[in-house]
Amino acid sequence: MPKINIVATDDFAEIRQALGYYVDKTGFIEEFLQNPADSSKFRVPSDATLFTRPRRFGKTLFLSMLAEFFDINKDSHKLFEGLAVSANKALCDQWMNKYPVLFLTLKDSTKKPAFERALAHIHVLIRTFCNQHKYLLSSDRVSDEDKDSIRQYLGSKTDEDTLELALQVLTRALSCYHGKPTIVLIDDYDAPVAKAADNGYYREMVDFMRNFLLAGLKSNFVNLKFGILTGCLIMSYESTGLNNLCCNDITKVSPYADVFGFTQDEVDKILCEAGFPEKRAMIRQWYDGYRFGNRTGIYCPWDIMNYLGDLQRNKETIPQPYWVKTSENALLKRLFQGKEQEMADDIALFLAGECLVKKTRRVPAFESRDSSPDNLWTLLYMAGYLTRASRERAEAQNVIPNPSGNLLPLVIPNGEIRNLFLREYCSWFRKRVGKARENAFFAAFWQADADCLKRELEALLKESGQGRDSSAGAGLSSFSLGLLLGYFLAACPKTLSCRKLDIGEHVICVLDDREKAGARAAIVKIRREYSARKDLAALAEDGRAQIGERKYDVRLLSDSKVRTLLYWSIVFCEKRCEVRAVIVRQQ
Repeated sequence: MPKINIVATDDFAEIRQALGYYVDKTGFIEEFLQNPADSSKFRVPSDATLFTRPRRFGKTLFLSMLAEFFDINKDSHKLFEGLAVSANKALCDQWMNKYPVLFLTLKDSTKKPAFERALAHIHVLIRTFCNQHKYLLSSDRVSDEDKDSIRQYLGSKTDEDTLELALQVLTRALSCYHGKPTIVLIDDYDAPVAKAADNGYYREMVDFMRNFLLAGLKSNFVNLKFGILTGCLIMSYESTGLNNLCCNDITKVSPYADVFGFTQDEVDKILCEAGFPEKRAMIRQWYDGYRFGNRTGIYCPWDIMNYLGDLQRNKETIPQPYWVKTSENALLKRLFQGKEQEMADDIALFLAGECLVKKTRRVPAFESRDSSPDNLWTLLYMAGYLTRASRERAEAQNVIPNPSGNLLPLVIPNGEIRNLFLREYCSWFRKRVGKARENAFFAAFWQADADCLKRELEALLKESGQGRDSSAGAGLSSFSLGLLLGYFLAACPKTLSCRKLDIGEHVICVLDDREKAGARAAIVKIRREYSARKDLAALAEDGRAQIGERKYDVRLLSDSKVRTLLYWSIVFCEKRCEVRAVIVRQQ
């Protein structure tokens, strides 16, 4: 029998009623409502508060929990028995089941490929809510005008102008009926706009969502207690019109940093209660690594609960890419389409474990025509494909972010996301290079055939059209370091490491442990030279000598499994390169 009952739903009431395992996040309610000046009193929060997190981090379950707690039409005391918030009797007496609640989740609207169909789906959501609250139509406290609008929402069709006012109409009707202002909860508020950007109706959806949100969350003071929204990305003021929006995004240091996702302590507790404490190290490697605000070591709940569910069915189950499988990863494919070669260096370095400082925006652009690098990195960061490196990791790699905050040290968070990037990168690389060239490269590489390797590299550089690099500060051109790392990532992705020595200089360590006779390894020093007048051959010789002199080889020299060890030095300049190699160990 499973030791913990995992109920596969994001509905709080269903989990609690089925005695499902629930990681207690109800302490948020006390933190959110408590008056910071007097802990014995409570406050009314901002008109609208936004929380952004990547998908599958528990946003829907979180709002479902809040809806159950506040909804005046329910009696939720049994659902919250034994949870953190229930210990605060004064809060529960004042807030539990005391206010009307309007809860909508917009994530399914992302499946609609046209504006009219997306709008029709939002109408379905509003109609469903109205069906649940038909009592409003028989009340003398609700105006005839609002009743007419509700009847229109209950019909099969409604016009766009009436639908734009749905939040305002329904909060007003609920407030009039109950004599109390309404709490509005909107899940995945950015989903309709994100999908519209992918499907060519961005402008129409932005205009609709701005009017929809404005009517309910800004021009609605009498009827609104407060609103809480969740999403993956921050939408611009142009898109929402909400200049009263209090944003808690993934960069913000706040007491709510661990409300979404599981902390290390929570994961350790789940593992012990499920009977799998020995899986801690493996789970950390695969699923740990997110940093939100000032909290490190945040896990995606979807990964943890799915893996534990599989473990309870089969103890030999290895970690799977659960988060990755929840979508087609259209964002990653769209962002890199046509820009693979341009991004080759950066993605290869991320895959090799590097921490890179990238310029980001607090508010990304959704439209695909904005393909600027800072928008690309922002979208990848906020969507969960990259995360902010810890200060210790950034400092260990001599990465210093800009104090202004628009330059962030970014890393791939964990093994699951690394495998996704690796699959996409290797697919592009193999299409670009071809199997015959890959075989020729490694034949020359492991035989220390410098002349042959030089011919292969220069041929690819000339074909790529990427040999010229006008910016001396840009490091290696986008098809030199990325080119070399691509070969090694395709062959030995688990044993590759790379670190930056200086501007335009990196050292790669690659270990090929696939041979039964013993591992072979190489240390490759790479330099990008910007002056065509420099003696590339002399620089290549110097680079080869530096490997031993500066002890880049310490780890591999001491590894008894390594039977063959090579030093390589490669210097690139525009479309030329010079290559030197030596075999320092062969058994």
